[in-house]
Amino acid sequence: MTIEGKLMRIQAWTPNFRPKEETPIVPIWVLLPGLPLHCFKKEFITPLLESVGKVLYLDTASTKRTRASMAKVKVQVDLTKARPRHVWIGLDDEDLTIGRWQPIEYENIPPYCAYCKHQGHMIGDYNFKIRDEDFQRRKELRAEMKNINQGEQGQQGTD
Repeated sequence: MTIEGKLMRIQAWTPNFRPKEETPIVPIWVLLPGLPLHCFKKEFITPLLESVGKVLYLDTASTKRTRASMAKVKVQVDLTKARPRHVWIGLDDEDLTIGRWQPIEYENIPPYCAYCKHQGHMIGDYNFKIRDEDFQRRKELRAEMKNINQGEQGQQGTD
């Protein structure tokens, strides 16, 4: 939601909550093209998509089965983890003749920066910032080492 022009997200509390970091766990739409119509049930789709994330709900067209071409499901995903491109639908994981691979498509996945822990951009956008911070750290380290060396030389002169 937006409050006075600022984006606000409500989320469950976790022990590792950091107010300056955005959560990588977001709800996104997952599409299951070609899923058989009799499988358009949350009870079926929830275990099917457990490798993707937590199933929240099916859209209205999927629930009412008015769009037979695909099921559309809102899933809570972790942006820092890999997302599978397909899942196995079948009775036996060993026998590939009894089942099929179900393709998975994702809608509007927000970018997440692992460097600053914010949504909206990727870490590649930070190449210059990382370089500048690294340069600053090296500069401070050199100055610190110079001060230490000067202090040691001063002590040797008084000994």
